[in-house]
Amino acid sequence: MNQPSERILCVDDQSEIIDLLERHLRGSYNCVFATSGAEALNIIDAEGPFPAVIADYSMPNMDGITLLAEIRKRAPDTIPIMLTAYGDIDVAVAALHQGNIFRFLRKPWESDELKRAISDALDLNHLITNERRLRNELANANAELDQKVKELDETNQLLEYWVEFSPAVLYSLSYEEDQLRPTYVSKNFARLTGHERTAMIVDPDFWSSNVHPDDRARFDEGVGQLIGDTTSEQIIEYRIRHKSGEVRTITDSMRVIRNSDGQPLEIVGAWLDVSKRGKS
Repeated sequence: MNQPSERILCVDDQSEIIDLLERHLRGSYNCVFATSGAEALNIIDAEGPFPAVIADYSMPNMDGITLLAEIRKRAPDTIPIMLTAYGDIDVAVAALHQGNIFRFLRKPWESDELKRAISDALDLNHLITNERRLRNELANANAELDQKVKELDETNQLLEYWVEFSPAVLYSLSYEEDQLRPTYVSKNFARLTGHERTAMIVDPDFWSSNVHPDDRARFDEGVGQLIGDTTSEQIIEYRIRHKSGEVRTITDSMRVIRNSDGQPLEIVGAWLDVSKRGKS
């Protein structure tokens, strides 16, 4: 239900029409009245746009179509309604078809007809303004999202830089169907093994197959304890074969990630080459 706070601008040069509009709309809308097109434009400039405006077609100096066209330039969301006498009907229909007005009412009008036209005009104004507000909110949200994505990209680039030049190689292994499958290996993997990190992704058994045979049992036991819920973390030291044939000693720090049922989902960890430990 429309509240009296809804502002309507009513424009007519005849005082009896102004009185009739005021009588019909009193208590339903907050009406502002003008007796000429110039006065109506001054009111809009001073008080801001109105959701709807009712203007008579036949007014001296500035007719209703000219006035409503000018209002449209200044306040494009304002919904125009035109009052016409019987002889102005063809002009009003032409203006309606051209899209210059929302609706026209022929004098004399019925009170219910007038209020229904205003209610429809206000509904359209609310639809337009709400759509614009939502578009603006969406544009602002997209701008904020773009900024966050940019910041995230910059952060990721910095993290990639840190990881690439870090002595530790980061990795993650998913656990599916009783098998560990590599899902991530940091770029500095080649410095540790001499192999490109794609070797880990292509061959799930690549890492375990490069563990020194004498250390394989200790490695398998540590991984088995993580998967079997014996512990959530493991730090294991063992040897691996470098691509060059050299044997290197690494420390493997592992942590298991489980679902709500306690089942293992993923192992994340870091490999650190400690081969030169204690060497001068």
